[in-house]
Amino acid sequence: MKHLSSKIRAAFATLAIPLAVSACQPTTMSGSASAVEYRYERFADIQVKVNYDECRKVAFAIDKDAGADASRFLASAEKFESCELMLGDASNIIDQDMRLKAIAMGVQNYIKGGDLAKARTMLEHFEQVADGADLLYPDSTSFLASMHVLLNAPRNKNALQLASQNAKGEIKDEIRRAWYWQTN
Repeated sequence: MKHLSSKIRAAFATLAIPLAVSACQPTTMSGSASAVEYRYERFADIQVKVNYDECRKVAFAIDKDAGADASRFLASAEKFESCELMLGDASNIIDQDMRLKAIAMGVQNYIKGGDLAKARTMLEHFEQVADGADLLYPDSTSFLASMHVLLNAPRNKNALQLASQNAKGEIKDEIRRAWYWQTN
């Protein structure tokens, strides 16, 4: 009998100890699964930022080396555009000001490269992303106003409207000069 009770105690201890230890552990893994998912999403966000920054660096390098070569300006503009396109649905994780500057460089480089249709398309995209915001040049003139003057000058030959724009003075002077020689 004594031998039987010691066997029962041993069996009970064998079953009770793992049961008691397992009571401290969560039985579901949903908490750890959501933590892993959260970390994966953060890693994906960081990877998007790194890829975008690298893309911008390449585009700025092409722009810097362009000199007076129109094809290099077009290559730089296309790179800026591809940086924006690679964001897809993740565009909200990139700083808006950084995005606007990259898109603005793309617009300017399309103009320098001679592709005004693409410049207009990029300018429309800039306005969508900016949502009412604008970039200012160091002389406090408006990027949007300057680009609208450059891209819409052949269609809208109104001197008063041109004068009222917060565009660069050199741009407005050149537009006026072109209009003068077109009519005289």
